[in-house]
Amino acid sequence: MRAIFKDLCPNCGNEIDDERLQLKIPCSSCLPVPIGELYKMRRKLNEMSFLESIADRLEEIGRLKNYRRLVELERKIEELNTFFKKILGNDMWSAQRTWARRIFQNKSFSILAPTGVGKTVFAIIISLYLASKERKKAYLVLPTTLLVRQVYEKAVNFAERAGIKSLSIVAYYTGLKPSEKKSVLENIKNGKFDILITTSSFLLRRFEYLAGTKFDLIVVDDVDAILKSSKSIDKVLALLGFKQEIIECAAKLIVLKRRIAINLKLKKSIPEDLSKEFNNLNEKISDYLAKYRNKIGCLVVSTATGRPRGLRVKLFRELLGFEIGSRSEFLRNISDLYVLIDNDLLDKLLEVINKLGKGGLVFVPVSKGVEYAYIIANYLNEHGIRATVVHAKEKEAINDFIQGKIDVLVGMAIYYGLLVRGLDLPHIIRYAVFVGVPHFRFSLDVEEALPSRLLQVSLNIRDCVDPEEREKLDKITSRLRTIFNDLSYGEVILLNEAIKTGKPLSGKLKYTLNLVLQLREMLKKLLSRESVRERLASMPMISLKEVEGKLYIYIPDAMTYLQASGRTSRLFAGGLSKGLSVVLVDDKKLFNGLMKQTKWYSDEVEWRRFNEVDIDSLVKEIDQDREQIRLIMAGKLQVEVKDLVRTALVIVESPSKAKTIASFFGKPSRRKIGKQVVYEVSCGDYILDITASKGHVFDLVTSEGYYGVLVKDGVFIPLYTTIKRCKKCGAQFTDQDKCPTCKSTEYTDQIDVLVSLMELASEADYVFLATDPDTEGEKIAWDLSVALSPYTHKIYRIEFHEVTRKAFLNAIGNLKSINMRYVDAQLVRRIEDRWIGFVLSRKLWEHFGKKWLSAGRVQTPVLGWIIDRYEKSKKSRKTVFIVKVLDSITFVFDNISLNGRKPREVANEIKESKLRVVDVKYEEEDVAPPPPFSTDTMLREAARLLKIGVDDIMRLAQDLFELGLITYHRTDSIRVSSAGQRVAANYIEEVFGKELLVPREWSSEGAHECIRPTRPVDSEKLRNLLSQGILVVTKPLTRYHFMLYDLIFRRFIASQMAKAKVLRQTLKVEVLNARKEYSGYVEVLDPGFTLIYKPFGLMKRLETGEYDVTDVEYKRVVSIPLYSQADIIQLMKEKEIGRPSTYAKIVRTLFDRHYILSSKRGKLIPTKLGIMVYDFLEKNYKEFISEERTRIVEKTMDEIAEGKTDYRKALIEFYEEIRKIDEKTVGG
Repeated sequence: MRAIFKDLCPNCGNEIDDERLQLKIPCSSCLPVPIGELYKMRRKLNEMSFLESIADRLEEIGRLKNYRRLVELERKIEELNTFFKKILGNDMWSAQRTWARRIFQNKSFSILAPTGVGKTVFAIIISLYLASKERKKAYLVLPTTLLVRQVYEKAVNFAERAGIKSLSIVAYYTGLKPSEKKSVLENIKNGKFDILITTSSFLLRRFEYLAGTKFDLIVVDDVDAILKSSKSIDKVLALLGFKQEIIECAAKLIVLKRRIAINLKLKKSIPEDLSKEFNNLNEKISDYLAKYRNKIGCLVVSTATGRPRGLRVKLFRELLGFEIGSRSEFLRNISDLYVLIDNDLLDKLLEVINKLGKGGLVFVPVSKGVEYAYIIANYLNEHGIRATVVHAKEKEAINDFIQGKIDVLVGMAIYYGLLVRGLDLPHIIRYAVFVGVPHFRFSLDVEEALPSRLLQVSLNIRDCVDPEEREKLDKITSRLRTIFNDLSYGEVILLNEAIKTGKPLSGKLKYTLNLVLQLREMLKKLLSRESVRERLASMPMISLKEVEGKLYIYIPDAMTYLQASGRTSRLFAGGLSKGLSVVLVDDKKLFNGLMKQTKWYSDEVEWRRFNEVDIDSLVKEIDQDREQIRLIMAGKLQVEVKDLVRTALVIVESPSKAKTIASFFGKPSRRKIGKQVVYEVSCGDYILDITASKGHVFDLVTSEGYYGVLVKDGVFIPLYTTIKRCKKCGAQFTDQDKCPTCKSTEYTDQIDVLVSLMELASEADYVFLATDPDTEGEKIAWDLSVALSPYTHKIYRIEFHEVTRKAFLNAIGNLKSINMRYVDAQLVRRIEDRWIGFVLSRKLWEHFGKKWLSAGRVQTPVLGWIIDRYEKSKKSRKTVFIVKVLDSITFVFDNISLNGRKPREVANEIKESKLRVVDVKYEEEDVAPPPPFSTDTMLREAARLLKIGVDDIMRLAQDLFELGLITYHRTDSIRVSSAGQRVAANYIEEVFGKELLVPREWSSEGAHECIRPTRPVDSEKLRNLLSQGILVVTKPLTRYHFMLYDLIFRRFIASQMAKAKVLRQTLKVEVLNARKEYSGYVEVLDPGFTLIYKPFGLMKRLETGEYDVTDVEYKRVVSIPLYSQADIIQLMKEKEIGRPSTYAKIVRTLFDRHYILSSKRGKLIPTKLGIMVYDFLEKNYKEFISEERTRIVEKTMDEIAEGKTDYRKALIEFYEEIRKIDEKTVGG
């Protein structure tokens, strides 16, 4: 037993130890059976039998409470699984078990799952189960008549296999005879059915037949059709049992939330009437949901293929607690190849297709038109390749392609094209060929351009205009993009019509139209300038061509390329299928742009030449995946392969990081469990629910044991409870019922987060703990592991040092167990912090009568350094003279004797004399770049340059890390991984040339890494990618974010570059009778790393001789300067006190306690209180808070983490020490 947790018994809700929680059993009060006996019992039984036997024992002794629900849900799942096996002959898959758990708890959700996971089969079987076992009504909504017939036949067949005879399954589709249609419609109207199956078209057009029926389960497999009409969303909600009045209330609430958000964004106060209406609507909806929750049906919808638009779609969020997601098109397992064309494109196309075979898509550049697609198809047919052109008006050939009658389909490389977006045939499509680099082409005449085209033009000319105009352009495009994201399909059509016809609009659309017209006028003005056109022509990724007397811009279309090539690699129940894409390069400039742009969107794109790849091996891998997909789709692989797709709950520390990770896999489905936001995504072999613990969940209690630790016979057992945070002052506390600082009773409690996590864990088969990669993160992971053990099957630790898709996927591919050495080290650290902090703080309270004072093992020596430096600095004042020659060169003399004179008199004498340069030497030197940042060096340098506190810098770095822009920022390592070296190499080779690249690891110790960027993108490019929407982050970046990113980026890139060769000048100068020697660099002979990061300035050259003094200043200065925050961080690192994660916190605490303050120049000054507190502690408890003792304590923690010291032994030692302090009287 390591710890006791308050309020966590899964049965009675009282305290329980970690052993019992991990065994999934109640506390010893509920189940007074020795733990050893329970372990023996667990070894003999499988998990379900063990849980049932525990529930039975509890029932026998009359103590079965909440444990009943936990076991009953699993019993129900087992019962459904038996039902599944009876019908299909095999168990449910992990994903299906998760969906079933949600439906049994009446939770609506969006299914995010790849091909072959059995969504349709699951929908049929769960409907049969609910109808036959619980007399519930189900409605399956499908996209086509063909699917309705297939699903109906399967449902009837499955019912027979399950031995169900009394069930009424009704399906309506166009193939029915007139008499059958009439009968079916009559049954639908009268509700005479248990399961209804129709198309989405029936739901939308014949709603009058459904209107009186309330469904317990609706499964919509054609959500795109539902989302296109706001009325259809209302209809679905009505069928679930919602009254129209509540639907309208929710719609109003959505609009109000938008208005409030705008006010907050503009930093305006929220009008009282708006706030009142919002609260009234919120309360009305909450009351309704609380009252009728069990009477409302459950909605399950498929993923949207497009982006759900408009406000009405948010009704699902307000009333059912989820938002519909959409699949990512950047999940890809594709070999991206290219061929440089120096002869006929069509000959090369034929050669490639002959090599690759059937199952191909051929894409034609949009600028060449559909006529060129027909030329290609004819050419291929003439040479024995069966090819057909496919576009919106010619779709029939797709069926021939599916049946194998056609080898390749030819279509246009346009983002919304049929072949680019409308084809999902993972078992058939094997490769894609682009006959020319996919691109946009648009005329410089923007008069008739629609908004989407205007936005494209503005994004591509922004670098060709002056900064002032660029700022205006960015402002208007940013505003338009934000508005466009919220327009419904209908609104976009209305806007486009108004632009073409001049038809007047009103409200929001009128405002949007005015913005569009403003943008058009701005672009016309800019593009009419010759200077802008010249800059456009010289841009590295844009071609400017004249066609039939008109000038056109050609730019690479990376989004269309990624979308179109993505047809060759699809998620299926086994991962991501292998795909192949070949670009026949007809414009090298455009292709270079395409290569760069695709890397911006997806860091997994690696371009290779077609003739440098083993095509036969690649084709073999592609074909193996297609065969596996075909077997899965035919249901022939289910018995052989179990749980191809598993479900897992991923818990990170911050909501921002959760959102960032979820964004890697498309637009996630979003649910709310209690107040906890959870994002659901699919990444191939896992369906993931991603959410945040919001930092630490537990802390030591204050009212029990020895400051929160039970001590008995030399054994120490910490008592944990959930953390509370005051809503008013932000103070953190544990077992009090009101804030100890401001006495407020309004606070958040981490128990709410924990309850939501328990609920989420009960849905999934796995829990992945993705807390930060340090000892603190390990302790949070252990806490969560213990707390969630009764509610899930398997818990793993995953670790990544950068928030990128690649790093995250690597982490879930390398599951770990929790490192208990790290946990023990952090457990001891927290107990020791509590003991020393509470004991010394109480001594301060008793002595000074101020209950907000505090002391700590690390903070006290640091306070001592600041005080000591302050005292020494006061005594080091002297007069210095700043002597200027040649109007700009200054020399500082601190060794001129006053000899009883006033400084002003000496200054006048200097001004009337000459400054003599008596000796000059020059020497060439090689200067190596500095290493990349660790936490301490980043804080030092950023504090110096950004002129902000270290606490603020750590917050900025935390944001940059969570947004996936830099690696983990709490590190004492300067090691550069091979991945980091690749990032640097990509940037240096492109910007400075290969000759300046000098890869360095810097340190080979440990798994941790330096602080570095995750992409080869400098701060200016980062701004561009964000403004263009190519890179999307989950929270806005401030100028300080960009400044810190820029510093980290430049320092890191410099660390991988060649040394600089410089010329050093050493001068001996005299004025009056004082001589000084000055040395510095005067010239950079070979810039090397200084091209991006210059850690030194240059001084002016001077020759020997005399110089007129043009100005003299004098001032009193200190020779021993006060410490800055950066200096303190450096000292903590050098003296081995504190850790990367606590450097900034310690400095912040000294400010918060009013022990120190900061001067205008950012220097640290101790307050009178700070000096009094330190003197008291130093006089009475010196041996416990000395630097040396603190260093030994820190070393002990490290030894526990390394497994060299037993944590229990360390606790005994610390306890004995703390007792001495506690028992010592002041002056004793």
